[in-house]
Amino acid sequence: MILTRAKKRTLILLGVLAMVVISIVTFRHTILISFGEYLITQSPLEKADAILVLGGSVPDRILEAVDIYKQGYAPLIILTKGPQPQGYDELLKLGIKVPEGHQLNQIIAEKLGVPESAIVTIGKRADSTYSELQTVYKDFLKKKGLKSIILVTSKSHTTRATIIFNHVTNGEIKVITRPSKYDSFNPINWWKVRRDLGQTLFEYQKLAHHYLFDYGSNTQ
Repeated sequence: MILTRAKKRTLILLGVLAMVVISIVTFRHTILISFGEYLITQSPLEKADAILVLGGSVPDRILEAVDIYKQGYAPLIILTKGPQPQGYDELLKLGIKVPEGHQLNQIIAEKLGVPESAIVTIGKRADSTYSELQTVYKDFLKKKGLKSIILVTSKSHTTRATIIFNHVTNGEIKVITRPSKYDSFNPINWWKVRRDLGQTLFEYQKLAHHYLFDYGSNTQ
């Protein structure tokens, strides 16, 4: 049987595809772990001008920040404000005041012994990590002349947060990234835990969005 050139190409492509599929099946566990591990960035702790706690998850991030503060690595904790919760204005009209995320962070920090004078909350609200870090950089870090910060966030958020911080600051401010040890995210089996699976898919979606839409924008 004589094979035409087109058939030979088809057979080669099918062979390559089969090898790829076999490799993925064989090494899928290692591949999945690498996806989880990529999302976690951790720098060795060293002294810095301030600790920046990104908004979102409470209380894992602020607990880590307080630990670092108490160890003497920085004299200041910076908090940020997220979007106002849906229906919050209606609660206020009813005379019900529930602490928002940044307020809970401050309450926790003070209860754990951090003086009020060592906590700063950025006034402007932000609805994404990108806008959050832009606001912190322009409204506080740059104005105050800070040269280094310890960036505290949840484990699966650390890589994206570090990438965005370096982009927003153009590398002008040294970032020491610390994932919260109080966060239960596990890169070894993230696909088996519903919460971790959701976080992983969310982070890769947001990373793609950053590179596609934020990366070329002017941050200065």
